[in-house]
Amino acid sequence: MLLNIQHLSVSFKDCHPIQDANLTVNDGECVALIGASGCGKTTLARTILKLQQNALFKGSIQFQDLELLSLNEKQMQQIRGGKISMIFQEPMSALNPLQTIQKQILESLILHHNHPSKKHIQTLLEQVELKNPQRIATSYPHQLSGGERQRAMIAMALAGAPQLLIADEPTTALDTQTQTQILALLKKLQTELHLSILFITHDLELVHHFSDRIYTMEQGKTMENDIPPVPDFGSPVPLTNETPVILNVQNLSINYGTQNIIQNFSFQLHAGETVALSGPSGSGKSSIGQALVRLVDATGKVWLKQQNFLELSGKALKQARAAIQMVFQDPFSSLNPRWTIQDIIVEGGKIHHLANINESLIQTLKSVHLSSDILTRYPHELSGGQRVRVALARALILKPQILILDEITTQLDIHTQLEIIHLLKELQQKENLAYLFISHDKRVVHALAHRIIEL
Repeated sequence: MLLNIQHLSVSFKDCHPIQDANLTVNDGECVALIGASGCGKTTLARTILKLQQNALFKGSIQFQDLELLSLNEKQMQQIRGGKISMIFQEPMSALNPLQTIQKQILESLILHHNHPSKKHIQTLLEQVELKNPQRIATSYPHQLSGGERQRAMIAMALAGAPQLLIADEPTTALDTQTQTQILALLKKLQTELHLSILFITHDLELVHHFSDRIYTMEQGKTMENDIPPVPDFGSPVPLTNETPVILNVQNLSINYGTQNIIQNFSFQLHAGETVALSGPSGSGKSSIGQALVRLVDATGKVWLKQQNFLELSGKALKQARAAIQMVFQDPFSSLNPRWTIQDIIVEGGKIHHLANINESLIQTLKSVHLSSDILTRYPHELSGGQRVRVALARALILKPQILILDEITTQLDIHTQLEIIHLLKELQQKENLAYLFISHDKRVVHALAHRIIEL
């Protein structure tokens, strides 16, 4: 047995995220840990490496008969990245934006090898099947695609030649094709390097194809069990006849410097309709959404309320903005961490001088099924599902006709995804909202979309 966790409890000043966790990983085995958002999966993973600060631990974490909870910080530094490595959930946040990939991998190599070389870095990048490893090595994280960043993160994790690899939601933000490639890579590395993997995920379909055994975590407790069935997400809200066109996009083009991202893209969106944009990472889905709310420059015509939205300025632009709102891919990044939930939701209402703003706030909270006691809390105090509802409320308080939803269910467990999908359908029926739904998750797309545009 490589890893043996027995009766582990983790406590902070005002919460107890893990109460009685038991889990084992054998040599060369892949064990999955699943559970709802906020159940303690990531806390457990970080506790194995003692990355949790100001935490009290009870129980036992044995790695090769070594009790990790009894080790001091200097001893743990020899374990982290050496015998045990971790792939973090969001590479864009975990990678240093100011350093090249080469420099970041070199840091890991220096800690665990006496004389690392550029050749060693190139070998690691080739091992994770990155094309043109020399280009990747000299690139910064923002210059890479989602799949390339994830592979670079895996290369860093492999730098210390670990025996146990903890993969925390390693495919969450990736399109289906890239997900498959990353999982196939991990399986290949597991066999070639005789790795053991603790695979943390909320995607039940991935668990079916990837894991030898499975543990479910609920309210800080773990239980080994069979893989549960994937729930049915249902079908889109029925459309009424002859709904008007409320958004008409003609020949939209987006360029980043000399790079053409989108060329001559056109579509129409009707009131009460959901149009999905689907496609692989880097295909331009999010760029289209951002261009439609004028967060990135674009050419072409975007007809909204009989006006070309791309040509508006001043007061006319401000008035038109209320009609088309965007909910971003990662609510945790898009919500101001220093503001209370009340400040976040009412910000747009204040900018647009919304009348009876307190009354609108309470109505909006009810519409997204949040209670008023959440208003004094901060984003870090909420679960993933609650943050998505807050992000929706921030957009809905302005009574828009169109919502652009950018991968808003991607980072949620499957049961919370189902709740958000039901909420979106409910809002669409009540308010006759039109959605531009950006996603790579085919199951979610087919549950919401009346039309699908593949990029």
